[in-house]
Amino acid sequence: MAGIIAFFVVAFAACALASVSGFGTATMTIPFLAMIVGLKAAIPLIATFHGFSGLWRLVQLRRMVNWRLMLLYGVPSVITAWLGARLFLTVSVEAIGLGVGIFLILWAIYSFATPGKTMPEKAWILTIGGCISGFTAGLIGLGGAIRGAFLVSTKMKKETYIATTSAIALITDITRCTTYAVQGSFAPQHYWYIPVFFVIGFFGSWVGVQQVLKRLPELVVKRVVYVVLVLVSINFILGYFGMGLTQLVTGVAGGH
Repeated sequence: MAGIIAFFVVAFAACALASVSGFGTATMTIPFLAMIVGLKAAIPLIATFHGFSGLWRLVQLRRMVNWRLMLLYGVPSVITAWLGARLFLTVSVEAIGLGVGIFLILWAIYSFATPGKTMPEKAWILTIGGCISGFTAGLIGLGGAIRGAFLVSTKMKKETYIATTSAIALITDITRCTTYAVQGSFAPQHYWYIPVFFVIGFFGSWVGVQQVLKRLPELVVKRVVYVVLVLVSINFILGYFGMGLTQLVTGVAGGH
């Protein structure tokens, strides 16, 4: 019971942080829930939490959504999220994570080195980004970091960035959660987590948006995103070699 309570505390903190960075909910919570229910069970469950968190952020910032970016990035994301979720039960999470980690850490380093650079909001660039992040979200449950890397590099203001990423994440999460449910990826004994995630998502998002995001300068928000990108990348890369957060917490729990 103590482990479950500690996990919910982590989930609340992750939800609040994601309200500033635009991602990170799944990255912080999947390893800890995996220690309790196993990795394959944790990914679909956290997809519901991710969806609730995005929903509550979107409710608060709904007037700030950039609908052009939402369509160009979000529609491809939905399609590839379905494809990734279909392949979910047949792939190695760690192997995909290695490629994602290398890509993200190079992107973050480049962004730190060229702070004045912004990504052109061209349709083909946004479409490619949506395809990659949607597929990764459906496949291994961790597409938000790629989405954040693409969208934070545009000229959007911080509220528009969070609102737009939340809108894209929500439709992606609806797609993959539906697919997970149809193919039986949710175990009945874990259903009780879902209403708890609904409540935590509400309070975590409210604290993140109202108490943190609205008080931080634009530049600080971007730096937070890049720092989180580096941390996520390192965890992905270490995970491939059996040293990621999921493996570490599972090893500690098992007394290894």
